[in-house]
Amino acid sequence: MSATVEERQAVQQALAAGQLTVPDPATGYHRSLAADCPADGHAASVWRVVRGPGHAITEVVMRCALCGNEFTPPLEALYLH
Repeated sequence: MSATVEERQAVQQALAAGQLTVPDPATGYHRSLAADCPADGHAASVWRVVRGPGHAITEVVMRCALCGNEFTPPLEALYLH
């Protein structure tokens, strides 16, 4: 799944703030970060994070619930689920 420019900016801001979710302004629903699994293409969720200065998240490790694959996606591959 590809993210829109607005979603990519929201993901970058969330990671810089140390957050794993982004609230939807229209509904208040918190959307979580996801990335497509390179093994099977299904949405994978955050499994582990690496934090940098000021609690910013510098790296996320995702895990696919379907196949169990753990991977570190590039920032461009993250989207809101």
